[in-house]
Amino acid sequence: AEALASPERLDEVLLDRLLTKCSEHLSIFAAPVVLDRDYDLSADACDMVLDVARQNVPYVAVDLPHLWTSWSKRVLLQSDEVVITASPDLANLRNAKNIIDLLKQSRKNDKAPHLVINTVNMPKRPEISVKEFEQALGLKAIAAIDFDSETFGQAANNGQMIEELNAKSKAAQGYRDIAMALAHRKEIRVEKK
Repeated sequence: AEALASPERLDEVLLDRLLTKCSEHLSIFAAPVVLDRDYDLSADACDMVLDVARQNVPYVAVDLPHLWTSWSKRVLLQSDEVVITASPDLANLRNAKNIIDLLKQSRKNDKAPHLVINTVNMPKRPEISVKEFEQALGLKAIAAIDFDSETFGQAANNGQMIEELNAKSKAAQGYRDIAMALAHRKEIRVEKK
């Protein structure tokens, strides 16, 4: 909120002070969490803040909220890589399709977005299968994260990342696959002899 309120003041020193260091390779520039003020973000302010972040860190990932504003649309259209995260239901399929169509129209020469299907295999919820979801969007999912309320709930309550809580979980491997796809790298796995 401080950076977005006066983006012209944001520099490398202030950015470093505002980042929350989670691990050696991850820092978070968190959104405001207090509700005593309104946060009507300016698209230009977002651009300025993202420019400073891009100049000071190797990768910037922006988690866009599920709302459509001028700033969220601009950030989406200016991104180098787009990851659409969707649950396997009809409303998410429609929203993902709309975003893909917008990207195709506005970014004709850019590559297609990545697809992550989240909360797969949730009990008692009717779902669209991963294969049908991929076919409807014309994209292959780079990860399908299973519904796992115990692991995710425990990680949230402990304030941990999934990798910290259980590095061998299926979700942790899915997140590593996503990171490798976005970084254009391959994970080297050592075979045990």
